[in-house]
Amino acid sequence: MFATLFKKSATPLELFEKGSKSWQEFTGREQESIIRSCIPKVRYLAQMQKNRVPAHIDLNDLVSAGMMGLMEALNKYRPETGFAFTTYAESRIKGAMLDEMRRRDPLSRATRAIVKSLQEAMDRFEYKKGRKPTENELAKLTRLSLNEVRQGLQALEQQITTDMDLLAETLSNEAMESGGVPFKQAIRNEVTANIRSLLSRLSERDNFILSMSYIEEYSLREIADALHVSEGRVSQLRTQALKRLRDLYAKHYGH
Repeated sequence: MFATLFKKSATPLELFEKGSKSWQEFTGREQESIIRSCIPKVRYLAQMQKNRVPAHIDLNDLVSAGMMGLMEALNKYRPETGFAFTTYAESRIKGAMLDEMRRRDPLSRATRAIVKSLQEAMDRFEYKKGRKPTENELAKLTRLSLNEVRQGLQALEQQITTDMDLLAETLSNEAMESGGVPFKQAIRNEVTANIRSLLSRLSERDNFILSMSYIEEYSLREIADALHVSEGRVSQLRTQALKRLRDLYAKHYGH
């Protein structure tokens, strides 16, 4: 009897996750309580993204985009699909942040022209010479300064990395919208397995650099020390390896 009297009632978020009530059935105060409970998660994910993007990307912009993703998740979540709301919401929040970064297109017209020039020069050089050009060779081929070449290569790497991240988030959202397997299984089992299988199709050096950078999470300095090259060279090699990985993914999986 006393246990019943003093039993703690479920919070609005707990009721929502259990499917006891839909989002529209909660009062305004209850909806506000659910949103407040999720804000720390949005801020955490925004900070995680901030650590991976250029300095000019504002943390508050990522938080704002994440909150839009959260609201979309709250309105679309269906507990009968079998996965937790926090899992579903995380995918929507991260996807909204990545989509916002792409929509804003932080690359200036001048930087985008440099990236295009570098990409074309790298493709031509590799076709003729059978190897990748150095930064100095790229500067000579494009008539850009060495500093412009390095900035362009960094911009290209960020563009490719963002594209790969958005690809993973898009696939996870599609899996959940169709009532398929949960996000963690869909991405970590399917997409990750696909990417790992494609890594084996790359050269030994490309495989090593991408695995050390994105799977083992080693820094550029640590990878540079292992390969006995400069950090700038590792950054260039990683950019090129990411492009080859992206092209392979598009060829084999149609994205």
